Amino acid sequence: MREGKLSGDRLQNDAKEIELKLLFDEDHAAALLAHPLFARGDAEPSGPRVLESKERELLSTYYDTPDDRLRRAGVFLRVRRTGTGYVQTIKTARAESEFLERSEWECPLPTQDFDLSAAAGTALEPLLSDAVRKALCPRFETRFKRRTFLIDDDGSLIEAAVDQGEIVAAATRARVCELELELKSGKAERLFALARQLAETIPLTVSIRTKAERGFDLLDGGEPQFEKALPVEIPPGESCATAFQIAARNCLRQILVNLSGTRAGQPEALHQMRVGLRRMRAAVSLFGEIVEGPQCPEVAANLKWIASQLGPARDLDVFNSDIVHPHLAQFPDDPGWKAVEQRARKARDKALEAAVQAINSARCRQALLDLGAWIEFGDWTDGANRLGQEPIGAYAVAKLSRLRRSVLRKGKDLQTLSVADRHKLRIRAKRLRYGSEFFGATFPKKAQAKRLKKSLSALEMLQDSLGTLNDIANRQSVFDLGGEEYGSVALPMPKVDDSEEKTLMKKAKRAYARFADTRAFWKA
Repeated sequence: MREGKLSGDRLQNDAKEIELKLLFDEDHAAALLAHPLFARGDAEPSGPRVLESKERELLSTYYDTPDDRLRRAGVFLRVRRTGTGYVQTIKTARAESEFLERSEWECPLPTQDFDLSAAAGTALEPLLSDAVRKALCPRFETRFKRRTFLIDDDGSLIEAAVDQGEIVAAATRARVCELELELKSGKAERLFALARQLAETIPLTVSIRTKAERGFDLLDGGEPQFEKALPVEIPPGESCATAFQIAARNCLRQILVNLSGTRAGQPEALHQMRVGLRRMRAAVSLFGEIVEGPQCPEVAANLKWIASQLGPARDLDVFNSDIVHPHLAQFPDDPGWKAVEQRARKARDKALEAAVQAINSARCRQALLDLGAWIEFGDWTDGANRLGQEPIGAYAVAKLSRLRRSVLRKGKDLQTLSVADRHKLRIRAKRLRYGSEFFGATFPKKAQAKRLKKSLSALEMLQDSLGTLNDIANRQSVFDLGGEEYGSVALPMPKVDDSEEKTLMKKAKRAYARFADTRAFWKA
């Protein structure tokens, strides 16, 4: 491997990669390549025009140490054979606060060997200790055919790359069917405009996972079945508008990365996708004064609709795990519980089928594409709202304080609240919890961080206790499961021990007291 200096004709390209990635099924590849948009040439009077197209076989090798030190630092090193030569690329992982952008450094190579002298001034340079240099080795490969179209879209140059092939990691392989829209120059919002045109006839799903991430996942044993929310980092001096984008991109990632697991029927992936949707809805509500505009109601309605399509399957997952399976384990020969298990399983399968059908629908795919476009370039980003340019601190304090007062007020008489009012309190506690997680890094002092941890712990306990009480109150509606008949078999309704509800109420009151006694973390 080379360690020399770059020659004058091999200057490195240091730039931000601005790219929108979309997935398609292999069955739709031919239709995508045959799309009329890719056939439009210079003679077209208006609209996107294809300036040139190419087809290449690309073989890329990704390097890291055996313990993946580069990956853990969020850096990737790749050498690609293009058919006409070799290109070395150093990329950063897309930060949780980014959706379209990440840093990239490229340079041509005379051979397939990487050249670490090209790491000077890149994100890789600080990681190159002697031990790392010696340990770098091939980790996996990507092999695919790429068909590219250089498109002039109203003065913006966009490269559309249709990739078909595979990722190869040891003896494991994963299929690649991706459309990458990369901005070469011009306005980034044109990426979404182009994607919308293609998505009108081709089922395309927005994705945030890179080939590098997928390759390392294969080395780890396969794509993760689910992903929980990553930490949100909103600096103290950030503007309100950018703060919303940081939070919303984080939520969007949680939604998108759990799509495949939800399609595969993984209960935890479905749960995490719902959590991502709830967090996104909470962000839209918290930043309501920042993002208000004609587009916001439709965004909110789409988020609510997607969440509603996942709800029944998730409710049945909880019902099965909390009620059916424990009772069946306790009474394995009881014909009633066997019938309940059969009924619940069929109901869950039916609900999951409906959920998968919904997230595979054109409406859902378009809604997620529009959501990404709205976060980045929606009508609220035009700069007309001066509040969006104000520092986030004061805005966060006002929103969190209002939510805190609401939780404190509603929770005072917790023992006497109706089921409906307890549910409202739980929703408020959940919103405050999400808001606290969004703004935790905005108030970074040690004392504030300590109070945040205590507050989040109390809110989580309160939310969980009230949630279980709500589940108990609504068990019969879930238990009915559509009223299927099982002959003369009596379906037993699980009895709730009075002590269970009393224990949960004590737990909720204890959590409320802990929360009330903890000073607001955003205060100095």
